[in-house]
Amino acid sequence: MTSFLFNQYGQLTQQGALLNLQVEAQNIVFSMQDDVYFADSFNTTKNSNLTDAYQPSGGWTYNSNPKTLIISTAALTTNPRSENRDFVYINTEGCDPSVIEDNSILYNNVIYFTSGTSLYKRILSAPSSMTTCGASYKKQTCPQGQSSSSCPADILVTDKLDSFSITYYDTGNNVITDPALAEKVKVDLVLKDKAFAEDIYADSSITLRRLN
Repeated sequence: MTSFLFNQYGQLTQQGALLNLQVEAQNIVFSMQDDVYFADSFNTTKNSNLTDAYQPSGGWTYNSNPKTLIISTAALTTNPRSENRDFVYINTEGCDPSVIEDNSILYNNVIYFTSGTSLYKRILSAPSSMTTCGASYKKQTCPQGQSSSSCPADILVTDKLDSFSITYYDTGNNVITDPALAEKVKVDLVLKDKAFAEDIYADSSITLRRLN
């Protein structure tokens, strides 16, 4: 009887943990929606006018193993779903309303990358050497050990990652290898955890088209 109850407890523990892991996996892919929807492009590397003192050796590249998702998106003064949003411009012509649109729009990078069993999101925005009209509501981030008030820590998306993959599609819904030609992406991830001394897995997938 004791053994039966113990086994029942173990099964319930595993079922509960698996349900939580499945919810976490789904929440992760859903949380990526706005970053993809409002993307201007998917990149092979970071934008050339942005800097990252903590980028990987050799720089950011999409075809790492596992893959890295590099998004270029217009810098905005507030959330892209806000009616009060405005573009942030690189100030070369002045910030007066009569000339502000003669400036180039600032484009941030949103980078999803893996480190061991962790998936992170890093933001790259205007370097200190660049003057802008307006300030990006998305701030540059740094690794946890190098973070500060001026460069908050990278966003830890999950520390239970088992696998992470990205597939790119063109306008004809064909699989392609060049992110710059992609209109939409499919993100597949698998999370792994332990429950009652056994490994459990949860996978989730989402395909998203950029609106721009």
